[in-house]
Amino acid sequence: MQTLGLQGESKRSDGRLKSIFWPAVENAWDVDYLGRQGFCICTIVALLQVAIAVLSGHPVYRAVGVIEALIFFIGGMGVRQASWPAAALLFAIFFLNLLTTIAQGGLPNVLTIIVAGILLSNVRAAFLASEWKPAAPEDDQPTRFSETLGDKIIDQLPAKLWPVLQIPFFGLAAILLLFTLLGAGAIALQRFGFLPHTVPRQP
Repeated sequence: MQTLGLQGESKRSDGRLKSIFWPAVENAWDVDYLGRQGFCICTIVALLQVAIAVLSGHPVYRAVGVIEALIFFIGGMGVRQASWPAAALLFAIFFLNLLTTIAQGGLPNVLTIIVAGILLSNVRAAFLASEWKPAAPEDDQPTRFSETLGDKIIDQLPAKLWPVLQIPFFGLAAILLLFTLLGAGAIALQRFGFLPHTVPRQP
């Protein structure tokens, strides 16, 4: 049982709901579970970004949505590998998008607020996972499987691709974060009258 990794699931210290909103790390199984959970959360957000981009109908919004989705998917690999800077960047991008919505006069829906809270919790989970060290190198560790497609995507893909993609990810995510920040700032300044609104030129 232990060799198959089936016994390891019982060694987790948190329940499912607590691990999402207030994770803790007490053993290697917590580290592994939070990494898997974080990757899945980021992948779901990426899929939502693609869906919103497709439904927007505007080519620019579609392109930005696809880029954001790609960043969230690759960043999710970083979260799987316990990279808290990757988790922090993803939360910052999502939170700035939320602030942009508010600056435009809209109100974020309940789902958006919940997702922002979960992404913030992801930062805590990745940080705790990155800081955790086993008491001894020979301590029992959970196994990363490769039998099913899900195993290959969640367990094997991040370990292989994240070392290669992390530098492009941080560069692209930082650029997106900067443009999102500038956009939110410009909208806020226009809304409060510090910048003139763009008026369409009359024919």
